Amino acid sequence: MINLNLATIKSMISYLYIIIFFVSIVHTYLYTPNECPREDSLQYCLDVYIRGPTYYRKDFAYENDLLLERNSRVIHFPVAFVHPLDVFDVQSAIICGKNFNFTVIARSGGHSDESYSIGDRDCTLVVDLRYMNNIIIDANTQTAKIGPGVTLNTLFYSLSVHDFAFPSGECSTTGVGIILGGGLGYLMRKFGTSSDNLLDAQIVLANGTIVDHVKEYHELYWALRGAGNAGYGIVTSLTLKIYPIQKIVTSMVFTYDFDQTQLVFSVVNELGNSFHPNLTIQINHENVDKFEILGFYLGSSNDAKPHVQKLIELTNPKNESYVEGDWYNRLIVNDVGRRNIYKCKAFYIDSSGLSYEGVEYLMGFMKNFANNFLVRTMLVTGKVNEIGRNETAFVHRGLLYMLFLEITLDEVNYETRLKDLEIFSQAFQENYTSYEGYQNHLDKDLYNWQCRYYAENFGKLVEIKQKYDPNNLFNWNQSIPTNSEISCYSIK
Repeated sequence: MINLNLATIKSMISYLYIIIFFVSIVHTYLYTPNECPREDSLQYCLDVYIRGPTYYRKDFAYENDLLLERNSRVIHFPVAFVHPLDVFDVQSAIICGKNFNFTVIARSGGHSDESYSIGDRDCTLVVDLRYMNNIIIDANTQTAKIGPGVTLNTLFYSLSVHDFAFPSGECSTTGVGIILGGGLGYLMRKFGTSSDNLLDAQIVLANGTIVDHVKEYHELYWALRGAGNAGYGIVTSLTLKIYPIQKIVTSMVFTYDFDQTQLVFSVVNELGNSFHPNLTIQINHENVDKFEILGFYLGSSNDAKPHVQKLIELTNPKNESYVEGDWYNRLIVNDVGRRNIYKCKAFYIDSSGLSYEGVEYLMGFMKNFANNFLVRTMLVTGKVNEIGRNETAFVHRGLLYMLFLEITLDEVNYETRLKDLEIFSQAFQENYTSYEGYQNHLDKDLYNWQCRYYAENFGKLVEIKQKYDPNNLFNWNQSIPTNSEISCYSIK
């Protein structure tokens, strides 16, 4: 007789779920239609002109490419995954796709919340850039030239070795495509967004032209800084402004009971614009018992404490902790293997902050979803707001914080939770938040996304798209279109 304890049974069930998941993926893969129109012609073109590996739906490695998408909620089946070794491979892939009428999609890290990094339908041609991952750091000019296949973990580590830093997100496997859509993180109050620090780029256009220095094309350079991930071409290198960084930085964690949420938001509303530029904070809710403020300060803990003293006095945290270290190890979050079924929303909050009623409504949402959510509220003040709304395509300036919301889904309540999230989001945005939304957290269900992501810049972005991709080779559900009757100038 076999005796199984509860832990063993739970472990067996977990493994069973994993097996079922992979079997379902393989099953779906095997029963996907075998061919796309003109697939054979495309394959011949790619096989002749591409030096890097290319995987088709008959190849086992194709499935591995599919599984790189972080969100398993949305899966489509590209005609092929091309892995270019250099800019000429990218050029060849674009020309092959264009000649045989295949939509071309660029993938950097596979972190698109709607899986647009494999397109929004079957039979797209995906150009996966992971092998273009060179990093060249020039300490004299304080610049870094990087390939589009670099992840934030690799970039941050390489910079930290030379005592430099770059403002961007904190998830280790995120690709540097984040830079083109804005790029928010713990260093932006000091240095601005990622896109604010894009000095130049190389890009391959829809007609196969290689533009070595996009800064010489003023309007295209303008578009890439905030809408560069929205369908203007495939960026094959990025030149970044990097910054000397303190050898010692301090990460802080302040813990609160859930019922202190209203108090903490009111204090952050009051203090958020006045924090020292070396300091930023993020409010993290993951359950309805406790939550945290995560702080990050460029300097020692002794230097940091006076700058958070008022925050602590006014919010009265249950616990405080301060940990010193180098910026790379204190900032980066290891998210390797965090593939999940999820849906997310992103909201900007105006300079006055979230109202009492808005916080109450948010708390009600969190109580309804129990422990299957993540709400991150990150300050977007400081250097970010010193740049004009229309200086680049990244229009979101003069705001107080960005609120990111993610729910985890399962088969039992999948449709119900999605519906509940959509009902909450529409009411929350209509009554309590800014009209604007963050284009690096794409949401296919977002009404009037054109104006929420790009506001008054949308019309100009369409004109630039018409010029550089008139046949809409690079397209998906929320890419910049080649024409539109939507006007965003009257939207507030």
